[in-house]
This record gives sequence, structure tokens and C-alpha cells, in this order.
Amino acid sequence: MTTSTERRVPRADCIADSAGGITFDIAGAGAPDAVLVLKLRGGAGPQDETRLPLTPTGEGSSRAVLPSTVELAEGRWDAYVGDEAVEPGIRDLRTLVDRAPDADRIAARVPYPTEDGRLAVRCWVRAPHAEAGEIGLAPERGAMTVEGVLYGAELGEGAAAEARLRGSDKAHRVPVTGGDGGAFGFTLPYGPLAEQHLGKQELWDMWLRPTADAAWIRIARILDDVWDRRNIFVYPRLPSGNWLAAPCYTSDNELCVRLTEAP
Repeated sequence: MTTSTERRVPRADCIADSAGGITFDIAGAGAPDAVLVLKLRGGAGPQDETRLPLTPTGEGSSRAVLPSTVELAEGRWDAYVGDEAVEPGIRDLRTLVDRAPDADRIAARVPYPTEDGRLAVRCWVRAPHAEAGEIGLAPERGAMTVEGVLYGAELGEGAAAEARLRGSDKAHRVPVTGGDGGAFGFTLPYGPLAEQHLGKQELWDMWLRPTADAAWIRIARILDDVWDRRNIFVYPRLPSGNWLAAPCYTSDNELCVRLTEAP
């Protein structure tokens, strides 16, 4: 039984809005002058800590608000009240599903439970940004198709997508087609990747270049409520020579192609 003198571990219910703001309703927040602290994992400077005042809401609970206007660097931000890690409660992320932001600079934030049971916020800051959409498979061509939307830049002459073998200078480039509202699409055959293989398993990172003289943009999918797509979006593997190839996502929700040696 919990007595009045026992301290409850802070536990937060979260409501996210489509603009990037998050409301934290915290039970067991402790002293009236307590604050919610967000700390950038791996950070060391004062800019890697954001302090949000907690306002009592009655019955031992408090509320903190992270406005969309508050800047957070890209990364994972762990939540604390004082020195205590906050436990995750109910997370209402409905407004994050199928976002279509107007801004050229994309700031996406998703509160999530860590593997060891703490609350954290995954933040992305991209400008410009290439949002991956539908990923299709073309078995007859040994290829994948990618559709998406480009924010903060416009497609023009020389638009291309490129698969880059991680840890090497090997790459394969294909043309990109454009549509209304920043839509883009391309088809990537697996054969040219398999022909350049170096090991028994490889990751090829996917990039987009809007025009011939533009900088390359990492293709990712961040405009929804999924903070880690690796084990959620799993695609069938297609044979390519002695290899099997499939699209996949990293822990940062960035699009890749994984090649593995066929058994």
C-alpha cells in the first residue's frame, strides 16, 4: 500500500499536436517548484537541456507544455523531474498521423517509451526534407519503387535519387520524376547494387537531389507517430543474383536497402 509519505515515481501522459507541441500531464511530480527537464541524450552543454515549468492541476498532478516554438535539436530527449526519470503513460499521438506540414523547415517530435521503461521524445529537424511515402515492389524488374513528398525545395532538371553503400564510395543513381505539391517518385533496380557488393550483408542509404546543382537530402519518413520503424515496416526480399534485397528503415527512420547473401 502506498502511504502519503511515500513518493510516487513521476509518470506522464502525453498529447502531441501537429505543429510539434507536446503537453505532459504528470502524476507524482513532487514539490510545487518542480520542473520537467528534457535532456538531449549524449549532450553536454546548456543548449542540450530544456526546462519546462510544472503547473499543479490538482490531486498530486502537474502539467508542463512544450510549445512548438521552443527549439530542440535533432536527437532523443529523455524526460526527468529533478533527477528522476519519468515513466511513460498514455500517449495521444493521433494528430501526428499523415501530417502534411506547410513549413519548409520540418520539426517532428514523437514522445515514446524507451526499452528500459522511461519517457523520451524523438526529435527530427530537417530543412529541406524528403519524406518517404509508399514503397512498392516490382518483382518482374527486381526493383523497388518509392513515392514521397519534398519539402523546402523544388524538383527540377537533373533530379535524381542515389543509393550509397554505407562505409564505401560505391553508389548507384536513378532519375526522379516529379508531380504536384512536391511529390516525387523513382524506381531503383537491385541488380546494380548486387553487382557492387563487398560483404555478406550491406546497407545502402537512400538520398534525393532535387536538381543537378542542389545538395543531396537524406530520404526519411518522420511525419507520423512512429519513432522507430525498423521492426514495424518490414518488406519482402527479392532475389538479385546471389543476393536478396529489400527496403528497410534505420532507427532514425531513414530509408535504406538491405542486401543479404542468399542461402
